[in-house]
Amino acid sequence: MELGMRKKLLLSEIVRNLNAYLLGSDKLISKFGNLSSATDKPQQQLTYVISAKYLKSFNTSNIGACIIHESLKELCIKEKSYIVTSESPEHMFYTIFMECYQNGNYETLSSTRDSSTIIAPSAVIHDSVVIGKNCKIMDNVVILPNTIIGDRVIIKPNTVIGGDGFQVKNLEGKRKVIPHVGGVKIMDDVEIGSSVCIDKGLFGEFTTIHNETKIDNLVHIAHSTVIGQSCTIAAGSSIAGAVTVGNNVWIGVNCSINQLLNIGDYSLVGTGSVVIKSVLPHKKVFGSPAKTIGLVCKCRADIISSDEQLVCSQCDTRYAFIEDHRLVEVANF
Repeated sequence: MELGMRKKLLLSEIVRNLNAYLLGSDKLISKFGNLSSATDKPQQQLTYVISAKYLKSFNTSNIGACIIHESLKELCIKEKSYIVTSESPEHMFYTIFMECYQNGNYETLSSTRDSSTIIAPSAVIHDSVVIGKNCKIMDNVVILPNTIIGDRVIIKPNTVIGGDGFQVKNLEGKRKVIPHVGGVKIMDDVEIGSSVCIDKGLFGEFTTIHNETKIDNLVHIAHSTVIGQSCTIAAGSSIAGAVTVGNNVWIGVNCSINQLLNIGDYSLVGTGSVVIKSVLPHKKVFGSPAKTIGLVCKCRADIISSDEQLVCSQCDTRYAFIEDHRLVEVANF
C-alpha cells in the first residue's frame, strides 16, 4: 500500500521548465523514490543516480525513469527512460519532488474512527487518520495525517505517530528537511510504549508495524521501515530508515540498526548493539559493530551443536545450514 500523486505527470511535462532533456520513451510518473524504495508501481516511479554503479542498478531494475548527469549518457540503454541534465541529478530530483508536494499533488486518507476505541481527552488525532476497533490511545498521544491504526492497538502516553522523518538536503542554497508524503500503518494487536516516535514513509510508502509486535518506551522507528509480526523491541532502540525487520525478532535495550538493512526472522539483537550489516534468520548478534555470537531457535532458546547436528537446547527442533549460511529446520530441508 502506498500514496501516490493525485495527478500523474509525463516526463515530457517534467523537463519542460528544466535545464534537462528526455532520453527514451515518454512515461507517466505517479511517484518518486530511491532505487531501494518499496513500491507496487515501479514503472511509474522517477528516481535519480549519481554514479555509473547506481545507473547500472537502475538499468537492471523495473523502475520507470531516472534523472542522470550527462556524463553518464553513454551507459543508457534503449529500453529505459532518462532525464538528462548538466546539473546535480539529486538536486533536480528533490526540487521536482518539493514542487509536487507544495502544489498539493499527493493523496491523503479519509478519516474513520470506530466508536469502541477509547481516546484520552489530551490526545491529538489529526485528519486523515483511520482507527479500528477496541483501541486504547492514552494521554498526550499525537497521531498525524495518513496513519492507519488496526484493531485492539494500545498506544501509551506521549507517543508521536506519523511525523516527518529526518531526510536533510541542500535546496536553493539552504539545508532543508524534506517533507514526507507517505504514512504509517499499525496493524492489529500491536502495543506501543510511552514516548515512542514512528515516522511516516518518505515517498508515499507506509512505515508498517505488523500484528502482535510489542514496542517498549523511548523507541524510534524511522521512515519507510517495516517491522514484522510478533517482534519485541526494547526501550531506547533506534531503527533507521527503510529497514526491514522479519517476524519474531527480538531487539534488545538501546540497540541501533543502520538504514536499508534486513533483519531476518527469529534473529536476536543483544543489548546495546550497533548493527551495520544485515542479519540472517536465527542469528544472535551482539556488540559494536554487531557480530554473530550464536544461533537462536524459533522458541528463543539457543541452538547448539550435538552429535554433529544443530539442535535447540530446549525444544529439540533440528536445523541445518543451506546456501549463504542460512538456517532452516531439518523437516523443511
